[in-house]
Amino acid sequence: MSVKWKTWATVFLILACAGVASAGSIGLQFINDSPARTCRMDPAPSPYNTSTQFYVGRSNFTVTANQPDPTGAAVELLTLAGGIGGSLHGYCIDTYQFIHNGQADVWEVVNLNVDPSGAPTLSPTGAVKTAAQKVADLQGLFARHGLTANPTADQAAAMGAAVWEIVNEKTATYSLSAGSFKVYEASGTWASMASDWLTTLSMPAETPTPILYALVNPVTQDFVIAMEGVKTDNPVPEPFTMLTASLAIGGLGIYVRRRSGRNGLAG
Repeated sequence: MSVKWKTWATVFLILACAGVASAGSIGLQFINDSPARTCRMDPAPSPYNTSTQFYVGRSNFTVTANQPDPTGAAVELLTLAGGIGGSLHGYCIDTYQFIHNGQADVWEVVNLNVDPSGAPTLSPTGAVKTAAQKVADLQGLFARHGLTANPTADQAAAMGAAVWEIVNEKTATYSLSAGSFKVYEASGTWASMASDWLTTLSMPAETPTPILYALVNPVTQDFVIAMEGVKTDNPVPEPFTMLTASLAIGGLGIYVRRRSGRNGLAG
């Protein structure tokens, strides 16, 4: 007897959910922005104005002992950091909230490669580009310039400014000096570097796509942390995906058998 359409709908729902891992959260202490330069922004976050100077550069964190939900993508970041006491480095993607040196907090961890819309700041109201397009641009930026272990202050500032431009710009063209969001040098000589980087955001040939993790918190700054992608000719599903897919298929078999049994008795 054929399986009815409701059973097939259940099949697709189970298999779709099998590939989506929970985000999880990570407890971190913000250390500082270093290396970094200073800049001015337009628009500037309230209560500041376009003459106010802000740090722009690499953001540094230490993993704290407070880990309320170390699951899903958070596990990958904890592994990358080497566990409690380890270090992580990223770039700010939230120019409208603030954080201070030494502040400890908990962030939801979103794998942007899987869920591009998981970071609210990537979807500014009225933006021409979608969150998925902005994530793709960020991946190209990080693949080309953002995975340097020890950037100079100008390189870190150029990277931070380019990230801000991609995240905040609402028009179709990225420019530090034009459009809906602008960033100006206040110290250093990094603006021309950032502008040059923003002209080519495609993934380099034969380069694995970086994995981007967003740190999302509703009351403090959000950040992005990049991990170098892994190149493989034979992709292997992540353990979580393999486990959930196996459970889903196993559960599906039981469900189909029960449905078939019921249909047979009813017929």
